[in-house]
Amino acid sequence: MRTVIRGLCLGAALVLGGAALSACQRQSEAPAEAPAAPSDAEREAAIAAEQLAALGGPASAEQRAAYAGDFQASGGLDALSMGEGAWELRLLEDYAQFSRPGLGEDGGIPGERDYRERGMRVVAGAVTITIMQQPCTASGLQLPYVAHVLYEGVAYQGCARRGINEGEGGGWAAVLPDLIPAIDTCIARAEAQPARVTFATPLGEGETAVRLREANGSRRECIAAGGQVTVYETLSDVDSRRSEGDPEFQRGGARPAGACVEPAVSGSGAQLGWLIRRSC
Repeated sequence: MRTVIRGLCLGAALVLGGAALSACQRQSEAPAEAPAAPSDAEREAAIAAEQLAALGGPASAEQRAAYAGDFQASGGLDALSMGEGAWELRLLEDYAQFSRPGLGEDGGIPGERDYRERGMRVVAGAVTITIMQQPCTASGLQLPYVAHVLYEGVAYQGCARRGINEGEGGGWAAVLPDLIPAIDTCIARAEAQPARVTFATPLGEGETAVRLREANGSRRECIAAGGQVTVYETLSDVDSRRSEGDPEFQRGGARPAGACVEPAVSGSGAQLGWLIRRSC
């Protein structure tokens, strides 16, 4: 075949001159296009499908009981040559927080837990969490669960246990700097100032939910997107999240009264306001 192509080019050169020969040379030297690398979304979807398949079929009542309640997990970032505890996950019934030192934090309100015969999976914002009841060794200790966290196309693996160490982590306020634009939009909408934030979380697609306690004691649910309030409604007394109000956040101003008050700062060290905790 190569001889035929070379003969065609030579014939074209004799008839049409150097331009045809040059074109034939460019055609034969054109590099083949390399296949496109999969995107983060495609890679994440493939990993998620594999993890879900590994969990098996629907769980029995006894199997579901093994995955009820809160979980805490941690693991290493092998690519960064960091040891155990380089990432941490806190999974509560109404909030999940995934943190990586130096790489940022993310979280959100968990969806419905998908209980399977060999584990449980739940999606919280951009984080997909899979927990399986298998022995797992971390820092010399054996824990009863293995945790997989899927985030931005990267799969993290570590060890998990049931329950949360009180006092560790920052709850919903751990990602406070990322929530400030929506918080400012919602506080500006409050009718009775000053208003404190009792809970906030990203909802996806640019929306953020912010719960406020206004100066007159009324509680509001605000949803903001793109600097605009899209929902602002009154909350009933029975409508509350377990982690709501611990801490509360007050934007700017003088230090509030109380013993369990600490400054809230951005990643650059700029003060954003104050965190008021129930206990310290």
